[in-house]
Amino acid sequence: MRFDHLLNRLHLLPDLPLPGQDAHDDILPFIAKQRKTALQNDESPRLSSVAVTFFPQNDEANILLIERQSYDGVHSGQIGFPGGKVEEEDESLVDTALREMEEEVGVLRKTPKLIRSISEVYIPPSRFLVHPFLFYLTKLPELSRNEREVQKIIFLPVSKLLDDKLVVQGEIRLNNGVEIKMPYFEHQGHQIWGATAMMLSEIKWMIRGVI
Repeated sequence: MRFDHLLNRLHLLPDLPLPGQDAHDDILPFIAKQRKTALQNDESPRLSSVAVTFFPQNDEANILLIERQSYDGVHSGQIGFPGGKVEEEDESLVDTALREMEEEVGVLRKTPKLIRSISEVYIPPSRFLVHPFLFYLTKLPELSRNEREVQKIIFLPVSKLLDDKLVVQGEIRLNNGVEIKMPYFEHQGHQIWGATAMMLSEIKWMIRGVI
C-alpha cells in the first residue's frame, strides 16, 4: 500500500469503533480470553505503553517493530513495538510511548504525530497492562538502535499485514522451553505472537475499515 494513500485515510481512524476483543480473538482466541480473565484478577497491573508507528519506505506504508535483545526475562528476544513501563517522569501514557521510542530507536519524541489509542492488552507473565498508541511519520528519520535493549529494527509493510497469508499456524517456544501450537504473524523469519499479534490484528481490522 502506498503511504500517501494510507496517509489520506488516517484521519478516519479516530472515529472508527475499536474492534478490540473481536480482533484479538481473530488471531489468538484462547489466549485472548485467558488474558482478559487474568486482568480481572489483577488488582494493580503494571502500566506500560507502546508506539505503533506508520511511516513511508520507498513510498510504501510500513509499521515499525523491534526485536528485543535476549536477556533473563519474560520478553527476551520477542518481536514487539517500541515501548515500556510508565516512569515517574512521564506526564501521560502517550509520553511513555514517545519516550520509549526515542530511547530504543532514536525517533525524537516531538516528531511522531498522534492518531489515537487502540485497545489495551494485558500480559499475564509480566503483569503489564499495555496501552498501544498509533502514530505516523511523514518521513522516517535516521534511526539509532539502543544496542542494550534492541537486537534489530524491523519494517513491516502494511500491504503484507493486510495479506491473510502472513498468518500461519505453527509451534511457538516459550521462554520456559514449553512449545505450544498457535497462529502467529510470520515476517522475515520472525514469529510475531502474543500481545503484539493481538495489536497487529486490531490494526489490520481498522485499516481494512478505512481503505
